[in-house]
Amino acid sequence: VPVAHLDTSKIQIFMLPSFHINGKPAKAHTQGLLVHKNGLFVTARRDDINPRRSLLLWLSCDPGSQKENFNESIKTWTKIWDITPTSKPETWSGVLDHPGGFDSDGQNLWIPISQSRRDGQTMIRKFSIRSLIEKGDATATQIITINDHIGAIAVSHSPKRLFGANWDTLLTYEFSLDGNAVQHYERNSFIRNFPDWSIAVQDWKVHDEFLIASGLDKTSKLLAGHSRSLIQLINLKTRQIIAELRLPRRHESGNFTREGMAVFGEHIWLLPDDLEEENKLYRFPLNELLSVGREKP
Repeated sequence: VPVAHLDTSKIQIFMLPSFHINGKPAKAHTQGLLVHKNGLFVTARRDDINPRRSLLLWLSCDPGSQKENFNESIKTWTKIWDITPTSKPETWSGVLDHPGGFDSDGQNLWIPISQSRRDGQTMIRKFSIRSLIEKGDATATQIITINDHIGAIAVSHSPKRLFGANWDTLLTYEFSLDGNAVQHYERNSFIRNFPDWSIAVQDWKVHDEFLIASGLDKTSKLLAGHSRSLIQLINLKTRQIIAELRLPRRHESGNFTREGMAVFGEHIWLLPDDLEEENKLYRFPLNELLSVGREKP
């Protein structure tokens, strides 16, 4: 598999609004990111209250503008919804407080909401983007239940499928959009050209028939002190990795790819940190990934 290393100089930083609820500082653990022509959606688990809650945040802005500085032009998040399911199967215990990495089919967001544990259960909930933006309505229009912790969902258009990664991506699930299971794959069989596939997917998206997977390298072979951040380009039809991009270490704690990742406007966007007073959004050119493995002129 062709591998490249992203140069730090390629990464741009944007400041997002402080995370406040009812005018007061709050804290949430970031999970997923989706960049849309009209703004940003973020899933997060609110951690400063008990029980913890599943949140969906919306920031109305123009991500396509090269001049946009989110901090200067927009002071607050446009909308914050509590999307914690109010009802669940009787046999399930514990709050569904863990909304994961998520994706869009163009009209709807598909968000997995799980218990915060490895062996938890999940509701995949579908939300109309138009209803969210125009009406502020976060009523789920479809619900799929799964007896596993699904940490990230990607949506393919041809065929119409949902791809779900469980905790540490030990299993990958393939569903039809009506929720019927099509297939599930053990870690060593999902990727056909890389049986030692070791990424723990945090967020992934389908882009032009490719699956772009962002996460942490869980291999034991990685040398101490090396960054575990990586993004992989996967051909969905052949289930083969086409390219891999390794991201540099951060000066702050943590990895660039430890939480939210989105693809929009010829960029890959990353939201790695918890939402607090100071929130940074990162992006770099999508071509840094797409060009890996191409023949040099």
